[in-house]
Amino acid sequence: MVEWDKEKAIYFTNIKQGLDSYDNEIVWMGEQEAFDFFCRKCKEAKEGSVFADFYYSRLEERSKEIVDQVLSEEERQYVRSLADQIIYPLDEKLLKIITRLNAKKILFSTIYFTGEAKERSTWWGNYNQEYVVFREKI
Repeated sequence: MVEWDKEKAIYFTNIKQGLDSYDNEIVWMGEQEAFDFFCRKCKEAKEGSVFADFYYSRLEERSKEIVDQVLSEEERQYVRSLADQIIYPLDEKLLKIITRLNAKKILFSTIYFTGEAKERSTWWGNYNQEYVVFREKI
């Protein structure tokens, strides 16, 4: 498994810190548009350099049931099979789930493109099909 290296990511614990420390913008993308965009961006990225946070394992049972309602049986099995952690290497299955849950405002996730400063970006899923994008100030 590829290891998450916080030092090579744009990572912060609160939005104010991100807004103060990094260049940022808001990008609007619907579910399919976001999925297609991130698929392309992942293919351009160095292998093992893209991660996502996904808090399903930390949800209470009732919240998991809400998430499960919009997932197929195969997707439910997939998310249940994930290790009990928060940060995962991003694969196409997880990306499909994340972009759907972001678009439906059910569970927001963040996508991290890691690496050298010029390659780094962080995409916070947000309400109204927004992604708040953070990049290094170069």
